[in-house]
Amino acid sequence: MLNEINKKILHDMVARSRSPVIIKFSNIREQKARNIMRGVNPTSSTSIKNGLEKLKLSCSDEDYNNAVLMVKTDPIFSGNEFGQLFNIKCPRPLKFPIKFSIEKIERQININEDRIQDIIDLAGDIMIELKKGSFNRALDKCNELKECEGVSIFLIRVISYIVNRYQLLQVGDTEILSKIDRLKSEIEISKSQFIWEVVSQLSNLRTSHIAICKRINELDENIQNGLIAKFFIDPIPKSQEEYVKTVNAFFSFSVLDAYLYISVIQSLNVEYIEDSSINKELKQKISVFSEIEFHPDEMYEKMDEDSSYYFLRECFLFIEQKKAFRFLSIHGYYYSYYNSQKVLPLFQRKLINDYFADVKNLTDLRSFPCDNIIIAWDIYNGKSCGMLENSSALVHLITKKEGILTQDEQNDFVNLMTYTRDIGEICHPDYLDNIAFNAKDDLVKLVAQCLIAIHKKKQYAEHDLRSTIQEYCISHFGGDLIKMMEHLYSVSQAVTEHLMMTCNENFLSKLFHLMDKPVDALQLRADLLEWFGNLKSDSRYIDRAKTLRVDIQINKEKGTIDDSRIYVDPLKYSQWFEDSMISKFSMDLDNFIISNSNNLNLENFSKGKTIGPWDGIIEHILSCYREFCGNKAFGIASYLGRRIRHGTFKGTAESGMLEFARDKQYISLFEDKDFTNKYNLWLNEYFSMVDLLVKDSLQIKNKKKPNGLIRTDIDDQLKKKFAQQLVNEILAVYSKETGVILLPGIILEYCWRMVEIDLADVRKLLSEKKSSYGVFSYSTKAADVQTKRLCSKFIQEVNSSITQKFRLISSWFNKPSYASPSTDIYLLFNAVISEVKDRVPTFRPELDIGDKSFSVNGGAYYVIYDAISVLIYNAAHHGKKDGKIFFMVNYDEPNDSIRISLKTEVSSSDDLEHAKTKIESAISNSDEDAYIIENNSGIKKLKKLEKEGSISDVRFNVLKDSLLLCFNFTFKLNTRVK
Repeated sequence: MLNEINKKILHDMVARSRSPVIIKFSNIREQKARNIMRGVNPTSSTSIKNGLEKLKLSCSDEDYNNAVLMVKTDPIFSGNEFGQLFNIKCPRPLKFPIKFSIEKIERQININEDRIQDIIDLAGDIMIELKKGSFNRALDKCNELKECEGVSIFLIRVISYIVNRYQLLQVGDTEILSKIDRLKSEIEISKSQFIWEVVSQLSNLRTSHIAICKRINELDENIQNGLIAKFFIDPIPKSQEEYVKTVNAFFSFSVLDAYLYISVIQSLNVEYIEDSSINKELKQKISVFSEIEFHPDEMYEKMDEDSSYYFLRECFLFIEQKKAFRFLSIHGYYYSYYNSQKVLPLFQRKLINDYFADVKNLTDLRSFPCDNIIIAWDIYNGKSCGMLENSSALVHLITKKEGILTQDEQNDFVNLMTYTRDIGEICHPDYLDNIAFNAKDDLVKLVAQCLIAIHKKKQYAEHDLRSTIQEYCISHFGGDLIKMMEHLYSVSQAVTEHLMMTCNENFLSKLFHLMDKPVDALQLRADLLEWFGNLKSDSRYIDRAKTLRVDIQINKEKGTIDDSRIYVDPLKYSQWFEDSMISKFSMDLDNFIISNSNNLNLENFSKGKTIGPWDGIIEHILSCYREFCGNKAFGIASYLGRRIRHGTFKGTAESGMLEFARDKQYISLFEDKDFTNKYNLWLNEYFSMVDLLVKDSLQIKNKKKPNGLIRTDIDDQLKKKFAQQLVNEILAVYSKETGVILLPGIILEYCWRMVEIDLADVRKLLSEKKSSYGVFSYSTKAADVQTKRLCSKFIQEVNSSITQKFRLISSWFNKPSYASPSTDIYLLFNAVISEVKDRVPTFRPELDIGDKSFSVNGGAYYVIYDAISVLIYNAAHHGKKDGKIFFMVNYDEPNDSIRISLKTEVSSSDDLEHAKTKIESAISNSDEDAYIIENNSGIKKLKKLEKEGSISDVRFNVLKDSLLLCFNFTFKLNTRVK
C-alpha cells in the first residue's frame, strides 16, 4: 500500500513539473476558501463538487474561480468528472458558472500553446477526411484526438456531422455506426448530455428548427451551456459582456473550445469586441484550419429547394469555416426564432445588407421553379437560390418597407408564398398586420391573415382569419369553400396546406356565414379532407374523410348524448388530434426512435432547462392534455360551461330550498321568528357557498380562475406517473405496424386517468362543502312534542334533500363509460341500415342481430362500415326489400380479430341463382375499378378491401332452402389500415 502511495506522489510530482501552470493554494486569498479546498478529496468527484459549491456560497467569486482553475489545471485532480483544460472524457457541468476575465483565459491558452497546436493539427486532419467523405478515417482521427485529451465540443460536433452524413447519404457501412457508438461510450458523452442534445437536435433535419431555436432562446440565463446553444443559432455576440460570458462557457468545457470560439469571433474585427492577446502562432494556425470548406453538393444526395435550409441547420457543426459562419450569421438572424427583443448589431446589419445589396424590390426574388439550385454563399442570387435564401430576402424587404407594399408588390407577395417558407414565424407580426390592413385584394389579405394566425396563435388572430375567409369565399366563390381552396392551391400550395390544418371542425363551425348548421362543419371537413387527399394522392386524408362520414352517421343513430356526467367528445377530440397533432407526433416519435435515446422522463422536463428529442413528445402530450381539459368546444371546459352557464349546477343545488318555507305542513314552524331567522341565515350561507363553488372552484384553473380545480398542467407526481406510462405505451404502439391510428384513443384514455385526480378533488370538495354548509340544525324552544316532531321532520327532509342533491352533483364528476373513441359494431351495422333506408325508401328489412354488443376502438372502423355498406346496398337494390338480414360478429382472441357474418334474403330461387352467378363472377374478375367512396359499389369493393389487406378471407355461399346469400370476412383489430 505504501509503495502505491509513493508511486502516486511521484506521478503527481512529475506531472506538476511538466504542467505549464498550476494554481496554488496561495492564489486563493481567503483562509476559509483554502481550508475548504484542503478538505477536498481530489480523487472524489462528489467531494470536488461539494467543496466548490460550498466555497461559492461562502467565499468570494475570485476565490471560487481560482479554485475551479486549480481543479482544471492541477494534475492531482486529473480524472475528475468536471474536467480539466484537456480532457479524455466529457466533463459534467458545474452548478455555478465560472467568471474569468478574457485575459486570464487567454493566458491559459498561450501557456498551453504547444498542446493546442498539436490538437488543432489533428482537428484539421479530421476536417480534411470529412471533406473527402472518408468517415471511417475521420473516426480513427477522432480516436487519436481523444487519446491526446482533445475531447471537446468540437469533437461532439464532428460526431453529429458524421451521424447526419451516415443517415442522409445512406452510407451503409455498419462499421461507422459501431465506431460512433464506441467513441460516444468511451468519451462518456452522457455526462455532457445537454450539449449533445443541443448539437444533435439542431442538426437533426427531421425536427422543427424554429421550435428548437425558440426553446434555446427561452433557456434560463443562469445555464452557462445555454450561451453555447445560443451561439450555435445566432453566432455574433451582441456585446463585449455576452462575448466574455460565452468564452467562459466554452472554457468550462475545454481550453480548445475557448480557443476556437475566441479565434472565430476575433477574425470578424467587430468594433465592440476587444482585441485578443493570443500568441501570433496560434492565430495563424486557426486561419489555416478555417480555410477548409465543406460543399453542400457533397454533403447531400442532391441539391433542391430545401438544401440551403438543411445547410443552415448544420453550419454550426463546422462554424470555424468562414463561409459557413457568414451564412449562419445572415440567415440565422431570421431563422433563430423571431421575438420583439431581437438585437441586430451594426456588424451583422452590414453583413446582411451587403448580402442583399442587389435586392431592391419583390420582383428581384425568385418566383419561378428552378431545377438547378445553388446555395448563395456570398450574395443573394434570385435566379438559382433555394427557398431559405428567398425567405430571408422576402423578410428583409418587408422589414425595410415595414410591410407597406404597393398593389403590384402585394400580388408578388402572394406569388412568393410558393417559393418561401416559415414567413409567418420569422417575419415581424406588425409588418404582416400592415400588409393585411393595406391589402388592395382579398386574396392578399387572406394570405397575410394566415401568416398572422401562424405567428400570434391568439383568438383574435383566428377571428380575423375567419372573417377574411368568409368575405373572400362569399364574394368570389359564392360561399363554396372547396372552390376557394382549389383556387388558392393554384396560387400558393403552402397557404392552402396551412388552411387545411386550420380548417378543423371547430374552426369551420364558427364560419357562421358559410354554415347553416353546426353539423354542416363536420360534413364540410370530410369533403375538404377527401378533396385534398385526392389532390395530393394521399390516402391518409381520404381515410380520415371516410372515418368522419361514418362517425356522422353513427352519431345520427345514437341520437343525443347523455349529458349527465362530465364529458369530452371523443369524436371531436380525435378530429382535433388528426388535424393538429398527427404530423407533429410522427416527426418527433421518428426522431426519438432514431436517436436511440433512453432518457425519456417527465421529471427532466422543465421549461428553459432541456433540449432533447423527448422534449417535443412531452410538449405534444401537454398540448393534448390542455386541449382535453381546456377546449371550450369539446373539452371539459365545454361541459363545465354548459353546467354553469346554463345554471344546471346552481339550479340542482338550490331547487326546492325556498319551497320548504312555503310548504303548508311547515307553516307553523315559520311563524316562529327565531326559527325563520335561523333558517334564512343558514340558507343564505348555503346559497353563497353554491355561488362560490360555481364562480371559483368548478372552473379550469388559469390566471383569471386561480382556484379552479381542473388543472391543465401535468403538475403532480401521480399525473406525471400516468404521463410516463402514456409515453411508454405510445412508443410501444408506434413502433409496431399500427402506427398513429391508435394514438387518439390511447391519449384520450390517459387524459381521463390524469383528470380523474382533479375530479377526485372536486368530489372531495363537494363532500366537504356539503358537510360544512349543507346541514341545517335547530334546537326548538317549543315545549310541545308535536312542534318538536315537526321541526325534526323538517330538518331531516331538508338535509336529506341536500344529501341527494350533492350525491347527484358528485356523480357528474366521474368519467363516463363512453369516453373512449370507439363504437359498437352492432351500432355501426344499424347506422348502415339507416343510411341505406334514407337512400332506398322501399327498403324495410327485418333485422336479426340478437342482443349483443362488441366495441371496436380507434379510427379504423370505417373499413368495417365500408364492407357492410357494400353488402347492404346490394341487398337493398337486388334483394328482398322486406326480407330478413342476419348479422353476427365472432371474436377470435388468439388472432385478435373478428369474423363478421352477414346473410341477406332474396325473393325467389331464380333471384338466388342470378345473384350467385353475378357475385361469383364479380369475385373472380375483381379489379381496381371499385369505387373509393362508400356509394353503391359492388362486390368488387369487398375484394379490393381484401386485396389492400384491410379485411381478409372473404367468403361467399348460398343457403337455398332459406333463400339467403351468405358473406363472411375477417377484420384484424388494431392494425394499420392500408
